[in-house]
Amino acid sequence: MTLDLANASWIAWQRRSGAVEWGPVSLLTDQHDGPDPVIGISAARPDIEAALLEFLIGLLSWILKPADESDWRKYWHNPPTPHELQQAISALGPIFLLDNGDGPAFLQDFSPLDLASQEVLPIDRLAIDSPGEQGIEHNKTLFVKPGRFKSVSRAVAAQLILAMQTYAPEGGRGNRASMRGGGPLTTIVDPRREGNGYGPDQQPLWHVLWINVETVDDLHSRAPREANVQQFQTETILPWVACTVSSVGNRALRPISAHPLQAYFGMPRRLRLEYGSAGTCDVSGAHDERLVIGFRQRNYGVKYEQWRHPLSPYYFDKTEWRAVHPQQSGLTWRDWPGYSVPSNTSDHEIAATVVRAIRRLQNLEQYGAYRIHAFGYDTASAKIRAWVSAIRPAFVLADQSHYEHLADLSKNLVEATSIMAFVVTASIKRVWFESDDIKGELNVPRQQLWDRTEAAFFKTIQSAIDNGFTPEARSNALRSFLTPLKDAAREIFDEACGVSSLPIDSLSRYAGAELSLRSTFAGAGKMGEKLYEVLTLKRAERKDKNTNAKQISRRNVAT
Repeated sequence: MTLDLANASWIAWQRRSGAVEWGPVSLLTDQHDGPDPVIGISAARPDIEAALLEFLIGLLSWILKPADESDWRKYWHNPPTPHELQQAISALGPIFLLDNGDGPAFLQDFSPLDLASQEVLPIDRLAIDSPGEQGIEHNKTLFVKPGRFKSVSRAVAAQLILAMQTYAPEGGRGNRASMRGGGPLTTIVDPRREGNGYGPDQQPLWHVLWINVETVDDLHSRAPREANVQQFQTETILPWVACTVSSVGNRALRPISAHPLQAYFGMPRRLRLEYGSAGTCDVSGAHDERLVIGFRQRNYGVKYEQWRHPLSPYYFDKTEWRAVHPQQSGLTWRDWPGYSVPSNTSDHEIAATVVRAIRRLQNLEQYGAYRIHAFGYDTASAKIRAWVSAIRPAFVLADQSHYEHLADLSKNLVEATSIMAFVVTASIKRVWFESDDIKGELNVPRQQLWDRTEAAFFKTIQSAIDNGFTPEARSNALRSFLTPLKDAAREIFDEACGVSSLPIDSLSRYAGAELSLRSTFAGAGKMGEKLYEVLTLKRAERKDKNTNAKQISRRNVAT
């Protein structure tokens, strides 16, 4: 029997009780007001869970079609029942079939004949972090071995292909990256708060998805001015139900030629699954009457240009807006202002869904802290380096003008920590390598400083919010941040350059580096002055303006 993802049990839902239940999309709202609602997705891989969240946001936007914000609010506290959800999905017709013979198949190339001459690749190669042909050929598979699984159920195959199409990296000549490029940063608002004796993570998943859903008005605003959203056909939303838009000759698919909802159903890779006999899934352990054993692939799938995905922040790069991507250092609070604080003075634009969620929570008078889940692959061309993920607090403010104050304060704290990261790293280099200008980076101390100041950063932000961003509140907030910043820097320096572990010939260098660090803490020297300027603090007293950091008396330097 063909697997229809419209009603098949292909998602592993996490319930409040801890039970994991495989079910269809419609199980999402089961027991919404009961003792054991669905609170999350239990996937074998974090990228699959993330891709499913994005898919469900797009699907709910489509099938429930909230016309405007007033229409959206009707479902906030009273979501559709599982039966109503199933009816809405079924009304779309047979468009989510996974194994459909030679017919249209979920997120797969429209014409199997076009791929018939391609070799069958092992199914584990469909996982984004699996090594490609060159990695296997040149034995670059130390940490991710090929052949991790040889056959999977159709449910798991559907999840793997969804994650690949959503986050596809560059994959060699003509193997297109996702709509946002390889490994985009995605931000999903989680508005859930403690209530009825349960923590935020124990509240229904419905609110996570629905706060991020787009209304018809939102879709119109995202479409090109000359496009008529109402006249687009299903094939402009789901690229697999019509002839694949090949990018041979560098042909691109732009927003004018497709429905805005295709952002959630993009198909940059030309793939077709290959099936075997009945058996047990190597990933889930479930029995399936028709296991997936591999896939065929060819290049020149859909090439997306000029799209602005609603779930990703963007930055302006010379002539165009580009989606933000995670970096090798991971996600620290340094990145937080760029994806959570709306500001008119930044070269970044936070995700449209975040802006919309803030407005919705303001209208619901749910001020204060909520959470943002930011995640994505750190990629370098076709190479996958890491999956990065962070859940951090964000804030709904009653006074709209306070967001600019929040952005400015955050910018100052980021800049101050960047200065201190440079200083402590240079100090460690000076002790161990005789110079602070050697080539190369010491990423560990930098990362440690960001990690160890995160709690202080959000405490500082909360203090400024609580005190209304008055000039005095801002000044006090900046001043209060200096102490935990110094403490963290000092701690990291001592751990890296403990006197007992240093070679004898480096002790003099240690004394100089330690004094330079203490001088910076006091606002002396070039970097110290810059630090105090950013934090709007008075610099340490000096005997004369030409005295450098090394000449400052130890008794006059703050610890």
